[in-house]
Amino acid sequence: MRFEETKKFEVDASEVWKRASAINEIPKYWHGTRTLEVVKEDNGVAHVKIKFAFGGSGEADISKDDAKRRLTINYTSGPFTGKQTVMVDGGQVVAVWDVKFKGAFRIVSNWNEGHFRSGTVHALERLAAPEGQA
Repeated sequence: MRFEETKKFEVDASEVWKRASAINEIPKYWHGTRTLEVVKEDNGVAHVKIKFAFGGSGEADISKDDAKRRLTINYTSGPFTGKQTVMVDGGQVVAVWDVKFKGAFRIVSNWNEGHFRSGTVHALERLAAPEGQA
């Protein structure tokens, strides 16, 4: 499954990036992630354990590039594997998903894509909201 969603914003881009790049805050904005625990950090990469709101758990490596305002989550195990990238640029926040579902999750992959898209739209709205409304 590969898709991209974009949300324009009128608030300070540095504030949106601060929210988007706060690894420990991911569950606050991305409600599909129930919990996230940083296990260790290595050369700017956070190795994390994740519990998903829809069931299941997995692991991922998260890296951020402050200069490019790009957060990359590489899902290495769990109900899906692949990459999610979140970028803040030019008055918009963009999320790109490129993941493959595994096991039983593959059977309902069409439903999953709709669910992921909807969740992504809502997450981007929370990231782009004015202070205090996120």
